[in-house]
Amino acid sequence: MKTKTIGLMVVLAGLMCSCQQQQNQQSSGTQEAELEHWNVLKDSISDLKRLQKWDAYVEDHPKDEIGWRNLYEANTTYSYYTKKYDVLEQDGEFMKRVKEAIPDTYTYYLLAMETSHEYNKIKKYAEEALKRLPEKLYEDDYHTWCRYFLREDKDEKRLKDMLTRYYKSGLLSPDVLYYHYNEMQGMEEGGIYLGEAEEDLIPKKMIQLVLGMHKDKVLVNRNGDWYKIWKACKVPGPAENWAETTPMDDAAVYWHTQTLKMLAWIGDHSEHPVYYSPSYLYERLREKLSKELLKNLYNEGLLLRYSATPYDNIAVTCRNIEERYSLDYLYLPFTPSKDDEKYHSDATGCTYQTIVLLQSILPHYQQYDPQRCHWLSGVLLKAIENRHSNDFSEDGLKEIRQYYESTKSAAQ
Repeated sequence: MKTKTIGLMVVLAGLMCSCQQQQNQQSSGTQEAELEHWNVLKDSISDLKRLQKWDAYVEDHPKDEIGWRNLYEANTTYSYYTKKYDVLEQDGEFMKRVKEAIPDTYTYYLLAMETSHEYNKIKKYAEEALKRLPEKLYEDDYHTWCRYFLREDKDEKRLKDMLTRYYKSGLLSPDVLYYHYNEMQGMEEGGIYLGEAEEDLIPKKMIQLVLGMHKDKVLVNRNGDWYKIWKACKVPGPAENWAETTPMDDAAVYWHTQTLKMLAWIGDHSEHPVYYSPSYLYERLREKLSKELLKNLYNEGLLLRYSATPYDNIAVTCRNIEERYSLDYLYLPFTPSKDDEKYHSDATGCTYQTIVLLQSILPHYQQYDPQRCHWLSGVLLKAIENRHSNDFSEDGLKEIRQYYESTKSAAQ
């Protein structure tokens, strides 16, 4: 491990102790219910059963705030299967029940904010909820408030306070921070990072504001106020209204096209390099996205960089792997298995992304630096083993193992 990364390893290792303390606190809480997490739709039957379960629960425990939160999430998830679902009507009826059961509580104002569709009301309910912040916060809460503060003007102090509290809670997997740290490590000084949403910025903001690292990087997200984005990046605003000129046939393609247009605009008008995270969805949509927008994107390891001028990105990728990234953490089984709900922020996805992106450099290393190829393929194989990840394909695993075996003699 390189000396410059030892500090980060020590700091983040402290999260493990903090996490255990937080888990002990949660296990001794007074709530009868615990907050449930479900991010992937299963099927209409299981989601209906979940909805019925929590509906019956709040009838028996009308003052249990977590029960109402679970019912809200269950109702929202099940609504995807209901063709005639009216958001305004259903949310309105739901909030009448919440207000009658738990008025003037943190949960009431939190859910009122979540179900509001007007900015002034969202802000009003958010501020009322913040006045009633409980001592125990779930990871969902941290993300909710970090997103809120990221959207608000001149709120960096409250954002820093919430990120510090989030960091000390131990609820954020250290692997998530390592991944975002490595992304920023590969960026040039003063580089601009364009995220898809506030979620992409939260770990990076924690690294900047709490750990005091990479404070020179400019972080913006596509969902933010466009005027503020141009101002933060010190570029002029475009005259073209992209919302009107981008076809809306496919929502995913529409939003990725918007992002790539913003990336190109900033890259063409800024003196600093601009970067973007190649998500799983991005990779899946590549064939549907404009070739004109894709041609100036260069993979530098973990991030894509926009450049209208061609350059040797293979050399930069090798530099990042050999000199900038701290990949030692992939050897450490910090991330729990997917069935362990102590971390909502399971970093398996980050590890999977690291493996997929860095796997592409193995052919180059096999030809020009077999010893490095053996080392990197070994790191990736160990990462798959430590994370117990079922996401990685057998073909991909077989390919990495072949690189590892074919270069074994060079490492001896």
